[in-house]
Amino acid sequence: MTPQPPIVFISAMGEPGRYWQPVLDHLPGLTTITYDRPGIGDTPHRPPPNPPLPYSAFADELAALLDGRDLTVPAVIVGHSIGSLIARVYAARHPHRVAGLVHVDGSIPQFYVVPGAETPEDGPDGDPDATTIDVVNGQVEVLYAAPPAVPTLVLVRSPGRWAPGPPPAGADELWLASQRILARDTGAALIVAEHSGHAIPHDQPELVAYAVRAVHEAAGGGRGVRLEAERLTEVGGHLDKP
Repeated sequence: MTPQPPIVFISAMGEPGRYWQPVLDHLPGLTTITYDRPGIGDTPHRPPPNPPLPYSAFADELAALLDGRDLTVPAVIVGHSIGSLIARVYAARHPHRVAGLVHVDGSIPQFYVVPGAETPEDGPDGDPDATTIDVVNGQVEVLYAAPPAVPTLVLVRSPGRWAPGPPPAGADELWLASQRILARDTGAALIVAEHSGHAIPHDQPELVAYAVRAVHEAAGGGRGVRLEAERLTEVGGHLDKP
């Protein structure tokens, strides 16, 4: 019998792995792993000089972490926000280790949408000891990252749900276009979270868990992703219709 793939969660900027707990509560019985980048959660900061690093550095650290836990089988990778960018680069660099992908309101490769509200420092409120993201080289990595042909879903926030305050002119359109392009390029359905801002794992954990389980079942069964319209409605989502 083929073992079921583990599920690996990559958090947003400065968020520890425990941020996923509301989602994990809806996934009993499955093997789940959360990744705390250096300086996040209980993981120590990198030692000086701690230079800016592109997404590939985090992707390779994740691979080493899974090696250390003897988890070398293909896994379902779930990335939220900047975690989605790391997941995209991880999938391109380690395609044989990826059984499926779930992108949860993934950051756009260019990263900056709301100037002044976003920071490349991977820590809450711009932790001065956290590692700074090398945004330019990271963007190049994401743009060149070829997605593997694995079951994939993309989730996006509700339009207009930005904090603090309203989005800059055109931000909603830019964000949605980025998610639609990601869904197109990965052959994925795009699910709109009807009651969420950017923090979908916090606002609608049952919806995220439903998407994760759908990809997990597809990956374990060697088939395409199946979504039930009635169940999707129950958990507060609908398919995007451009």
